[in-house]
Amino acid sequence: MINRILHNIKISDLPEEEKIDLIHYAEKLYSKGCPIIFDTDQLMELFELQDQDIMGFITENTNHYYIKKSNGDLRDVCKPNYKLKIIQKWILKNILNKLEVSEYAHGFVKNRSILTNAETHKYSKPFWVFSMDIKDFFPSIKYKDVKKIYTEIGYSNEVSETLSLLTTVHGKLAQGFPTSPMLSNLYFRGIDEEFQRIASGYYIRYSRYADDITFSGIQKNGYLVLYKNLKEIVTSILSNYNFVVNDAKTRLMRDKHPKIVTGLVVTAEGVRIPQKYIRKLNKEIYYCRKFGVNGHLKYHGLITIANYKGYLIGLARYIYMVEPVKGAKFIKMVKELDWD
Repeated sequence: MINRILHNIKISDLPEEEKIDLIHYAEKLYSKGCPIIFDTDQLMELFELQDQDIMGFITENTNHYYIKKSNGDLRDVCKPNYKLKIIQKWILKNILNKLEVSEYAHGFVKNRSILTNAETHKYSKPFWVFSMDIKDFFPSIKYKDVKKIYTEIGYSNEVSETLSLLTTVHGKLAQGFPTSPMLSNLYFRGIDEEFQRIASGYYIRYSRYADDITFSGIQKNGYLVLYKNLKEIVTSILSNYNFVVNDAKTRLMRDKHPKIVTGLVVTAEGVRIPQKYIRKLNKEIYYCRKFGVNGHLKYHGLITIANYKGYLIGLARYIYMVEPVKGAKFIKMVKELDWD
């Protein structure tokens, strides 16, 4: 493919200087494993969007709905329609997934998870954990930030503009677009590296799962002063990138208090599932055995039996991810319930 493209450039009637620029352009994209797209016309033809107004296309093919957060606020979620979703998945697979994110990012990354994120902060000695949450994470990353990602890959200004329009809505990243998680990791890569340098300077650890930032260290003299300095530094750096810290979710976990990292309990012995999930699943299985699945659902006015089975299996698999022996036992128990 690349040889044919280069050959066609060389035999074209273009001026030599322009040929050299196009060859360099194509080779740069090819070296990163990304598709070689020279202009917007080629991109629009690829996506069968000829003569389309991109911004109008995005608006017409994006459905908005709201989900309630744990604090009662509403989160704006954007669901792309079929054609837009296909385009975004193509961009994700053929462009964004070719790029490397920071090794300290654990969200939306292959072979990393909330478990690998939590395991980063396991110590054999008494330790502290400091976590921060970013408000409106995706929408805080703007169109210009996304465009910069594409231009740094090597795409021309006009191609980068079109790719950015296809992966943002109303000038920002959207919760619900398939491309948003990877774009957020790519945008945050430099910040991740900066936070890691700070962590190394303090001889502590750093990791991030999406909008959830975590630092941790051995609990020794002076750690409270370190925590206060760290909080100010991190807040200041984030504000430079137009991120706002959610103070309600900022916390220091120390002494004998449970250390919770991305919803998992971290101890000197390892990472485990919070007991509330174990108790919840045990309780559901107990009532299903005692009254039958249908009887239990009817009494509590719960969801359909198919959705309920999926819910219990999902909960058991969540436990399995962190505690395989216990999780396998729960999966077996759920499957053995009388679902007929």
